[in-house]
Amino acid sequence: GAAALRPPPLVDRPKAAAAAQAAPYATLAAVTAIWGSQHAVIKAAVGDGEASGVTAARFCVAAICLAPWAPFDGRTWRGGTELGFWSFCGFAAQAVGLETTTATKSAFLLYLNVKMVPVVLAATGRPWPGPGVWASAATALAGTACLAGTDLDSWVVGDTWSLAAALASAIFIVRLDDLASTASSSAGLASATAAATALFCVTWASSSSGGSGGITTIDAVVGGLDGGQVAAAVYLGVFPSALCGYLQTVAQRAVSATRAAVIYALDPLWAAAFAWVLLDETYLLEPRGRVGAALVAAAALAQPVLEARRLADRDDDEALLPPGRRLNEDEAKSGGASLTSFEVFPDNFLLDCFAKQMSSP
Repeated sequence: GAAALRPPPLVDRPKAAAAAQAAPYATLAAVTAIWGSQHAVIKAAVGDGEASGVTAARFCVAAICLAPWAPFDGRTWRGGTELGFWSFCGFAAQAVGLETTTATKSAFLLYLNVKMVPVVLAATGRPWPGPGVWASAATALAGTACLAGTDLDSWVVGDTWSLAAALASAIFIVRLDDLASTASSSAGLASATAAATALFCVTWASSSSGGSGGITTIDAVVGGLDGGQVAAAVYLGVFPSALCGYLQTVAQRAVSATRAAVIYALDPLWAAAFAWVLLDETYLLEPRGRVGAALVAAAALAQPVLEARRLADRDDDEALLPPGRRLNEDEAKSGGASLTSFEVFPDNFLLDCFAKQMSSP
């Protein structure tokens, strides 16, 4: 009869639940890998004290890349301006710190935000996270301490700047968790954030160079960079800033701030690997570094994997649907929901458009 001719659901319900749960975590893991590369790239680029110029050029590139998605509503711009301020504080402090500290040590200190995020949440009146989150944070903290190697025996001013960057990063993660769901679109919020960050960075670079702002000052800042620094700024602007900034806003709509911070704890692992390849920092090859890598990976991946498996085992149709989605009459009668890939990860269409734009000549 008609029931026999009804096509099967587009996505098997348990698999759809697992995919919906895993996709944002996988996205944040990829974002973290790209972020991990930036420590070594920045370290190589700011060796001559050009932290403000490289950072300003980086975010000007990012703002240009994301300009086609600029929002048209004030709420998204206000959110992007606030996020841009915290982004500027974090990246500026990171770049200044890398003038005097190592890439691996900087990554370790920066991702003390794994511990800072729950504290920031509690300081803003949120409930304290459960013991599982604290256990994951402690495991990641122990792993990044191992990855830092013996350089922790000596403290330099760049380490203090790295700690400041960690605090700004923790605040950014918490505020993004609040603002991503109220923005008109993920791409719009990423564009507004990049534009605001660029404005703050250009102001900083102008002040550092003794200028008064404007196009002449921007030209002077970029003109003072050598070819390698310009290439570094372009890479940092396109990938860790623009692409990852967008993907982060997409994925954090489905991942809480505390869990996102644990995934971001993979950054020191990637940073150590890139620092080994590009800067000959060998912490990852030492036994202590290997133990640290294992601890960081376990802390970052265990919790979301276990939660995805738990959700996939559930047989609750309503629980498998995206927020606000309910079974329609036909789905209720047939005993299941027909989830499309866009419902499993609703920003896939925007992500495809963004990827095509980024790959255009």
